[in-house]
Amino acid sequence: MSDLTRFAIFMIAAAIVFIVVLRFVMRKRASTPDARALFVTTFVVVVLGMLFARYGHILFRPPWWIYYGVPALVTFLLPPAVFRMTRFEILQYVPLALLMAHIFFSLFVGWHDYMPFPFYIPLLLELAHRTP
Repeated sequence: MSDLTRFAIFMIAAAIVFIVVLRFVMRKRASTPDARALFVTTFVVVVLGMLFARYGHILFRPPWWIYYGVPALVTFLLPPAVFRMTRFEILQYVPLALLMAHIFFSLFVGWHDYMPFPFYIPLLLELAHRTP
């Protein structure tokens, strides 16, 4: 599979996981979030964030804390602001944001190269084979 195909799959799956997380966090609201706001926020956080991280790193070679940090800050700060999340929603959203697509890919697909962690996150199949 080509690198661009894998990146596109990462992006689509990350967008789906992001939307699922947002809808889960805001599930108890009387009205569902506006679809347009959900789409635009997903586009900014996921698509632009991933493009910034990937091509900012390749083209401009900034320090790692910029090409990982800027998208991370946007991920943590933009949705609570756009959707005016309550404290309870934010307390749910932030931990789920940490666990979103990057860990999802490591656990379920075994692709560890997009978001390297200082520790190894095993594929679930690897964990299953280790148990007696």
